[in-house]
Amino acid sequence: MYKIGVIGDRADVSGFIALGYGVFDVSSADEARAVLKNLVKQGEGDESADRYAIVFITEKYATLLADDIAHYTSRTLPAITSLPEAAADGKMSFGMKKLKSHVEKAVGADILFRDN
Repeated sequence: MYKIGVIGDRADVSGFIALGYGVFDVSSADEARAVLKNLVKQGEGDESADRYAIVFITEKYATLLADDIAHYTSRTLPAITSLPEAAADGKMSFGMKKLKSHVEKAVGADILFRDN
């Protein structure tokens, strides 16, 4: 069975427990990197085993782990994406730009927000 994981600070990810997601609260980029590596490694295991199909990473850590995430993008599982945060200056955040790019690629058109 496939699972969904969420990596980030406890305050940002604890609410996902109620949805049944695997929640991994971390307090540093190194910790987040180790968790991500472990989740990807689980995906390489036995096809009948529980595997993470989707891993969400809070924008704070996705920004810090951009190179690591890019390294895993060629893999089928897990799909790794960031959880966007609202930008304080009203402009589109890093996470929203990435989400917008993924949606444009999947749909073939910009159906989300326009850049400020």
